[in-house]
Amino acid sequence: MKVSGRPQATAARGSPPRVLLCDDSAELRALFRSAIEGGGDVAVVGEVGDGDEAVRLAAEHQPEVVVLDLEMPGPLPEALLTALRRAAPGAGLVTFSGHDPAAVAGAAVSEIALHLPKTTDLAVAARAVRDLGRARTAS
Repeated sequence: MKVSGRPQATAARGSPPRVLLCDDSAELRALFRSAIEGGGDVAVVGEVGDGDEAVRLAAEHQPEVVVLDLEMPGPLPEALLTALRRAAPGAGLVTFSGHDPAAVAGAAVSEIALHLPKTTDLAVAARAVRDLGRARTAS
């Protein structure tokens, strides 16, 4: 299955979607991980606090979903989104940020599958990420 014209990641059909969490706040990553794994149908394959490490782990794990803050150490948002797309071409990129992607991501805003403001309830955000991950492994 293709979403937004991009190839899908390579998880086996029916296996739990793999998610990479990227935010410079370890506390927020832990809270999001707890919320997302609460359903038992998602595998968090890594957590990182900077953009360079996000790109490295995305290439290594090929997750179905990458959840990222747009303001963390490392590449600027536009460069980070472009690098993540190259590293994990099948991943759905979800921004979980207090920043408007259109204002900070430039042309790379088209790489974003879903934007969730940081004011979004964590349970709602986790459900959206699980739904996107399941959709990307369904075919």
